[in-house]
Amino acid sequence: MIRIIAISFLLALGFIVRAQEPAPAFASVSNYNFHYVFSAIDDATFYADRSAPISAAINQLLVEPKATLKYKDRLTFSSNLVGVVVASSDTYSRLKVRESYVGLSDGEFDFLAGRRIVRWGTGYAFTAAGVLDPPRIPTDPSDRLNVFEGRDMVKGDWVHGRHAFTMAWSSAELAPAVAHQFDTTAFRYNVLVRAFDTALIAGDDRRADPFGGLTFTRVLGQAWEIHGEAVWREQAAVLLGGKFTTHSGISFIGEFYTPPNIPYYRDMTVSPLVGRQHYAFLNLAKNRLRERPGWKQWDLGAYAVANLDDRSTTTVVDVNRWFDRHFSAYAHVQIPQGSKTSEYGASPYGTATSVGIRFQL
Repeated sequence: MIRIIAISFLLALGFIVRAQEPAPAFASVSNYNFHYVFSAIDDATFYADRSAPISAAINQLLVEPKATLKYKDRLTFSSNLVGVVVASSDTYSRLKVRESYVGLSDGEFDFLAGRRIVRWGTGYAFTAAGVLDPPRIPTDPSDRLNVFEGRDMVKGDWVHGRHAFTMAWSSAELAPAVAHQFDTTAFRYNVLVRAFDTALIAGDDRRADPFGGLTFTRVLGQAWEIHGEAVWREQAAVLLGGKFTTHSGISFIGEFYTPPNIPYYRDMTVSPLVGRQHYAFLNLAKNRLRERPGWKQWDLGAYAVANLDDRSTTTVVDVNRWFDRHFSAYAHVQIPQGSKTSEYGASPYGTATSVGIRFQL
């Protein structure tokens, strides 16, 4: 029933949008600028070959409004919410606050207070240096349903020429218990050195040891990009990766990541008795499958993440089809492999297939 209501709701929105001129997403009155975005997703996931008592199917309806108000490009108010209704054996709903903050800009200084999504890490699927980033999930690196939440923080930035310095303090008071977050004080110095976008990061978590790290990104010509992170937090964690894009728009991404097996980095499915872990990530994607009518509305991607120590993998295939600038439909298939005691082989299903429709305004 929820699925039928959701599809009807999305189709009704589509008819409204087609029947009249779309309202501008950006309006300016005097010194005020207002920007809004709205999206809705109806997503159904089906689990096959279940090895645990989990639901055979889960349906989710996600509604995401986002609004930003600026005054003279100096004062900013922004809020991004996600309402989620989940139907499986039981039905429940929840509200997520992805972002909600106020910002002030004054010359070379920027100040921010509230919940904000920041990304200090350079990795696509993994990060060692993203101390304030939303958690990376290698099997869902793009956060396809937009459910990641920012950190509650007070942050100040000073930018002068090619130098940028950031100081932030983040509170874990309102974070979910499952997030395993602590109050964090962090500093970041960013500078361009011989075409390397480099950052030095330092800080500490309450009730934990201090940390320090280095990140870099380098673009080589028109096709290559390399990135990396090295962080010391009790022990060393290292990430190395690269991206190559062909003239036809096909992109290849590869990453190697090795974190120490300590509570901060350890996945809940990994035993604390095993040693340092080693991971690999490979991604192949093409937006606009062919630059000609009938094909350019298709996006196709496939990627795999592997634990090189226990030899378990998860392979994912994504297919997306745009119908116009407001509607798209997609399929997302996830296939874990490995022994039942391995990180990815321990998944309680053989395949997870998600299909859905997305509306954007």
